[in-house]
Amino acid sequence: MTHEQILNSLKENIQLIYRQSVDADQAIAALKEQDKAKFSAIFGDNTPFRTRSPLFLVYVEELAGDLLTLQQSSNDDEFKRTLAELVKKIEAMFKTLHAFKQGLK
Repeated sequence: MTHEQILNSLKENIQLIYRQSVDADQAIAALKEQDKAKFSAIFGDNTPFRTRSPLFLVYVEELAGDLLTLQQSSNDDEFKRTLAELVKKIEAMFKTLHAFKQGLK
């Protein structure tokens, strides 16, 4: 797979995460109105994210920034390192969004 194909695949995944995050954040807002969302961050300390937020879209912003960093990688080692970190974050987002959606049922 070429760097371009990898980047396109990552963009597609981040777009999907973005759409799911918009829905999840709307659900969180509704829960807060009912005084049911009492958490301070989606992810705890043991995650690949630097961000701490009670909303998903803030984490999507971090993903987008990481994708931009990946696109600007100057060498193969930097590309591979940044790619590995970004893939971990994407996996964590998909897993957490899925669990959140299941928890709403």
